[in-house]
Amino acid sequence: MSRPDPTPYELLVGRGDRTRPFLTAHLGPGQRIELSVATTANGVAKAAGLLRDGLGMPPGGTVSIDLPPHWQVGVWTLAALSAGARTGRHLRGPVEVRLVGPDALSASPQHELTADELLACSCDAFGMPIPGGVAPGVLDIGIEVRAHPDVLNVDPTAAATATLVRADGLERSWAELLRAALPLPASGPRHWVDSGPSGDGPHDLLEAVALRPLLAGGSVVLAVGLDPEQAARVRSAEGIPG
Repeated sequence: MSRPDPTPYELLVGRGDRTRPFLTAHLGPGQRIELSVATTANGVAKAAGLLRDGLGMPPGGTVSIDLPPHWQVGVWTLAALSAGARTGRHLRGPVEVRLVGPDALSASPQHELTADELLACSCDAFGMPIPGGVAPGVLDIGIEVRAHPDVLNVDPTAAATATLVRADGLERSWAELLRAALPLPASGPRHWVDSGPSGDGPHDLLEAVALRPLLAGGSVVLAVGLDPEQAARVRSAEGIPG
């Protein structure tokens, strides 16, 4: 019997030096948050535990990650795939789980955010809950993830049901994405992702912030709300060629 493919969580846990950075976010001038490989893996475990064990999401269930550019995008993309989900951004409903930021929550009536479970993220730099709480029927991930362990007992079927819905609408299984990247390098480049003038990020945000650095054995620096001069300074400080 063949061994199941490793999930994104297992790839993170299997990295040699887990103290190295995986995701560094500059969320405006002077706001730098760095998640090591170990910290990212812990966050992925908690988020995947909430999806699978807390919400009862079935294998192959759909998770739409409708967040603006933020380090939580990377954590939740890897978590959803590690839980065996069909994962994308701004997916049309109905979906099992939809994760939105505070702006979407305040701008759209709750009934328009179609999902069996609606999750909200404050997009706070430190992952804090939404100030003032959320409406009934909405779950604040800043609170809910705390109840779940930072180690994930991986479902052996998760890698087989995980799918990424790309920005162009094409769907690729986790197995396809993993095979395309093999052999996985022990260490890789530091990627640069800029939210751009619109602030919505590149069209392939989930891949750029989560999958490319994971499968390349590298890390990612996400810049949000920086002007060209600030971005150039950050790139230089992070050791990324301009």
